[in-house]
Formats: sequence, structure tokens, C-alpha cells
Amino acid sequence: MGARGKVTARLSDIATVRQGLSRSGRSAAARPGDWEVELISGNNIREDRLSGPFTPISIPLSDLTEKHLLEPYDVLVTGKSTSAKAAYVTPSIGRAVANSTLLVVRPSDKDIGLFVWWYLTSPEGRAQVEARMVASATLSSLPPSALANLEVPLPNGSRLRKFAELIEESERAYSAAREAAELRRSAVRAALIGKLMTAATAREASHAPD
Repeated sequence: MGARGKVTARLSDIATVRQGLSRSGRSAAARPGDWEVELISGNNIREDRLSGPFTPISIPLSDLTEKHLLEPYDVLVTGKSTSAKAAYVTPSIGRAVANSTLLVVRPSDKDIGLFVWWYLTSPEGRAQVEARMVASATLSSLPPSALANLEVPLPNGSRLRKFAELIEESERAYSAAREAAELRRSAVRAALIGKLMTAATAREASHAPD
């Protein structure tokens, strides 16, 4: 235990780590089915957050496919990518699965999920992930076992709860600020287009024959 109320834990001690759903070969999801879900890929991780649109797919419903259904506060980590990226599943995301290029970290509870995401997107955590990636000619890969062995400096008890609350508060503030910025941009764009259209209409009217 550290002097500041932290204990180092292996990720496998506080979460399970598995690869996302495979849809190739003889896998359970290789053929079409009647179960409609959304498929999340590494391209949906932008700025350490999940961003749609996701890909709608229809696969067979079975024990094998259903176990891949994502839960709130699961953490998705790129398993095959040019860089290490991570995002957590927010409660607003509907019925979805991760594809096979992603690793799914299922925490033992919500607070751990939020902290694991925060740590994996920190400079220290990202460096740990990148150090475990195996480089190839095009993409680097991260085996589930390598991620599971990553050590996390986990806060204890009430400190973990407070950390999780602060993370959620900061994410709500980030989302609100981003939404406000997008609204302002849309309003400015609409105003500029409106002025241009008004000016064009006025010019046409001035050149119209009496």
C-alpha cells in the first residue's frame, strides 16, 4: 500500500479482460441472425470517448454472442491499432458489442471502471499499455493477457468513490461544454448562410427588370 492511500493491483484482480466479438470463420457471429445490436470499433474511440454512429448488425442470439453484450462502465481498449486508445461505455449507449479489434475490460464495479478508464488515458497508463503492444509492419496488437497483467495504482475505499465522482462530474462538464460549442458553431453557420442568402436575393432583385 502506498503512502497516499493507494494499492497497486493487477488489472486481472479487479476486472476481466477479453477480446471483442469475432465475426469471421466459424465464430458464433459469423452468419446473419435476428438479434439486432450496434457494433463498436476502434474508429469510434475519439478523444478517449465513444463517438457514434455505430454500425447496426444482425447476428444470431446465443449464449456465446450474448456474453459479448457491453455493460455500462465497461472499458474498451484498442487491441489492434496504430496507437493505444481507451473509452468507457456510458449508460446512454444501447444494446452494443465491441468488435474483435477491441479488448473489453469489465470492472468489478462502476467506480473501478471509471478509475481504470481515467488511468489508461493518463500519460502513465497509456505508456504502460503501449509498452505491452506488439508491433508489426502495419498495426500494433495488444494481447488480452498482456493488458490483464497491467498494474493499476488503485485508490482505497472512500478515495476511489471520490475519484469516480470527480471523473463523472468532469465528463458531464466536458459534454456540456462540447454541446454548447457545437450549438454556437451551428448558430454562427446558420447566421452566415442567412446573410449570404439575403445578400444574394437582394442582388438578384436589384438586377431584375421592372
